Amino acid sequence: MKIVTLSSKDSFGGAAKVACRIHEQLDKMGVDNKFIVNSKRSANNTSVRIEEFHKPKSRLFQYIERLKLVRGELNRRKLWKKYAAGLKDAVVLDLEVSLLKNTLEEVEKKYNFDILHLHWVGDSFVNFTEFKNLDKPVVWTLHDCFAFTGICTYFEDCDKYLSHCQFCPQLGATIQKDLSYITFEQKKERYSDINFHIVCPSNWLADHARKSVLLKNFPVSVIPNGIDTDYFYPIDKKSAKKSLGINPDKKVILFGGIAINKDERKGGALLTEALRKLAGAYRQDEIELLILGVESGGNLYGEYKATYLGYVDNEFFMRIAYSAADITILPSKQENLSTTIMESMSCATAVVAFNIGGNSDMVDHKQNGYLAKPYNTGDLKDGIVWCLSNNDENELGNAARQKVLDNFRIEDITKRYVELYGSLVK
Repeated sequence: MKIVTLSSKDSFGGAAKVACRIHEQLDKMGVDNKFIVNSKRSANNTSVRIEEFHKPKSRLFQYIERLKLVRGELNRRKLWKKYAAGLKDAVVLDLEVSLLKNTLEEVEKKYNFDILHLHWVGDSFVNFTEFKNLDKPVVWTLHDCFAFTGICTYFEDCDKYLSHCQFCPQLGATIQKDLSYITFEQKKERYSDINFHIVCPSNWLADHARKSVLLKNFPVSVIPNGIDTDYFYPIDKKSAKKSLGINPDKKVILFGGIAINKDERKGGALLTEALRKLAGAYRQDEIELLILGVESGGNLYGEYKATYLGYVDNEFFMRIAYSAADITILPSKQENLSTTIMESMSCATAVVAFNIGGNSDMVDHKQNGYLAKPYNTGDLKDGIVWCLSNNDENELGNAARQKVLDNFRIEDITKRYVELYGSLVK
C-alpha cells in the first residue's frame, strides 16, 4: 500500500505539524509513503517540494508562470476589497491558479500510489480540477471549515454553508453572487468527480461537515490529531521556571498565538478583559504571564509582569515553556482541535478555554482543566482562579497528561489512519 500526502506546508502552523507527524510515524511503521509540500521550511529530508514534479520548462517560462501567480494574487486581493466594500462591479475571480497543474499525473506516474491524502492545501496549492481523472481514493483531513464553506475558514454565526453561501457577512457583500457564492459553486462542481473520504479531527467539525451541502454525501470519520508524547512530556515546573528566569514561587499563566492581540478569532480582547478581572484575585507579585507568538505588547494584558518568548518553532523550548506554566489559557472564539491545548496537556499543564469547537474533546471540565461559557470573560477569569486554587500537586496537569496518553498518542492515531487506508483499497 502506497500513500502520497499533500500539504501546503511541512512545518509552519498546526495543520502542517499534524501532517508531518503522521508522515513521520508512517515511516516508522514501515508504510510506503511520500510527503509532498508546496512550501518547505524544515530541514526534514523526507518532505519533497511539488516543484520537483513539474514538467521540464525553460527558466524564462517558469519566470513567466510565477509572474502570473503574483498577478493572480494581486487581483484576488483587489477583488476581496471590492466585495468588502459591497461594490457590484467586481470581476469574477480566476480560481484556476494552481501549483499542482500538470504535476499530479507526474506524481502518480512516479509513485503509483494507492491513496492520496490531503491535509491543509490552501495558498493555491490545490483547486481540484486536476483530480477529475484520478480514480484513486482521496482522504482529506480537514483542519478548519474551508472545505465546506464558500471562502471562510470558520463560519462564525453564519449557517449559509447548510444551503448555499451568498451575501457573505465576512465580506460585507451586498450582492447574492459574491465571491463566496462563486467559490461555493466551483467547489460543488469540482468535488462531484472525486472519491473523497473526509476525516475530521474533532466531533464538532465532523457534525458540521456531515450537515453541509458540499460534503454531506461523502463518508466522514473522526480521527483526532496526534502528538509525540515521548517528546512533549512534563519536566519539573520549578526547574522550567528557573530556566526562563521566572521566580519558581510565582503562578505562571501561559498563552499564545500569532499576534493574538490582532487576530479577533484568537480572542485577544477577551483574554485581556479576563486578566484585568483577575487583578482582584491575585497580587501583581503572585502572577507572571508567559506569552508565545508575539515579541512584546506593553500592558496589553493588564499589569502583571509578562515574559514574551516571541515565535518559537523549537519543540524542545516549547516543552520548557509548557512545563513552566501552571495553566495554559486558550481564549479562541473558534477552534477545531487545538495543537496548543494538546501540547500543553501532554506536558502536564492544565488548560482553561471556552467550551467551543473541539475543546471539549480534550478538556474535561474541572478534571484536567476548565471549560468556560463561550465568550464570558468573567467565567474565563473564574476558570483561571479555580485551576490555580485546585492544583497544589499538579493534579489537574497529571490528569491532562493521562488524557493525552489515553487518546492522542501519534502511534495510535496513525494506526487508525492505516486502518482507514486499508479499508479504502480493498
